[in-house]
Amino acid sequence: MLPVLLQFHFPEFLGSFHWIEGLVWGTVILGLYLWRQRKPYFSLNGFLFWLGMLALMRGMIYYAGPGYHFKLHTYGVAIAAGFVVGIYLAARQARREGMSTDVVLDMAFWILISSMVGSRVLFIIVNIDDYMAEPLNLLKVWQGGLVFYGGFIGALLAAFYYTQKKGINFLRVADIMVPSVAIGHTFGRLGCFSAGCCHGMPTGSESFGLIFTHGGSVVARNKLLGVPLHPTQLYESFGELVIFFILISLRKKKRFHGQLLIAYLILYPILRSINEMFRGDYERGMLFRVDLFGSEAPDILSTSQFISLILASIGVGLLVSMLWRKKHPKKTAPTEVIEAESE
Repeated sequence: MLPVLLQFHFPEFLGSFHWIEGLVWGTVILGLYLWRQRKPYFSLNGFLFWLGMLALMRGMIYYAGPGYHFKLHTYGVAIAAGFVVGIYLAARQARREGMSTDVVLDMAFWILISSMVGSRVLFIIVNIDDYMAEPLNLLKVWQGGLVFYGGFIGALLAAFYYTQKKGINFLRVADIMVPSVAIGHTFGRLGCFSAGCCHGMPTGSESFGLIFTHGGSVVARNKLLGVPLHPTQLYESFGELVIFFILISLRKKKRFHGQLLIAYLILYPILRSINEMFRGDYERGMLFRVDLFGSEAPDILSTSQFISLILASIGVGLLVSMLWRKKHPKKTAPTEVIEAESE
């Protein structure tokens, strides 16, 4: 486990130079100029993106003062890598299908924001008691606290709103994007593995299991350091990789728009529900607790399993509906027949 990929202290002499500030503003101005060259008209997405970049860099300068201990967490790097790879693959597929890559790139901005917000909101809802006791922890995103399903639902809503606003077929775009969700999540779970979050329950065997030793991980908070645990992060990462290749293969035999989205809505909930049986982190939340077999804290149906059940049901319902429509298409009389009858 490598929770921190890179770390160093900023040297004291950086505090006496103003060229860093100039470099930040120069980068933003150059970025705006290049964006302007690419899109001569005003773009709200571009404006918000570079405004966010300015705020991010100014924030880094504020906190990265002389002597500041900088840490580059592997978790964040993995998520960023997954997002970049996913967007690249989606843009390439859009180009292959004759769709403008600008659709994917513009939508990616809103998907990124909505997925981050959605994943954070669902985590807060699941652990609302903890945040009611310490309200300031709501803002401490760097300490973890993101739920994939919240991000996935947020991204779906953002994509649906965007496509409806632009008059684009949502199901067609969803089929382009959903394999990227799978491959992006593959990277994301590797980040979880590095941070020790989303960990598994004890294996009960000294010969099998992963042992975490980092004191700042979720494993430490759950008092499981040094205990062999199921590598649930790796289970799910591998499972998502398999789903990615299934979706890519299914794309070649696609019969209707929405087929890949439906496949993911069925396949991932199955993977997630099985993986949840081996999870041992309490932060994911449980909906029901029943005293079975003398367990101190017996759990039945986690929050993610409940959401999996709903999404899988929606996926099956959509599949049945699509197949029914293909088997029973609406029959409309040809124009020539109608005109002949009117005469």
